[in-house]
Amino acid sequence: MIKIAMYKDEQGRLLAIWKTRNENLVGEVFNNGIEKRGKWSMRATFYVSDGDATEFRVCEYFNFPYPNAYWKR
Repeated sequence: MIKIAMYKDEQGRLLAIWKTRNENLVGEVFNNGIEKRGKWSMRATFYVSDGDATEFRVCEYFNFPYPNAYWKR
């Protein structure tokens, strides 16, 4: 997987968005704001076949502000 974006919200949570080989997106939320591989608080996969594999959809699902990316590839 390749990390494509990271978002922070006003509570200090961190959202990392990853892209898989199949172009699906995986969103991982870290409630403490520190990214550690495999230590996420919430995780969800968004599939291309369902039409959900967009950064906007991932941010909307986890309730993060979309246009304000903390880091972007």
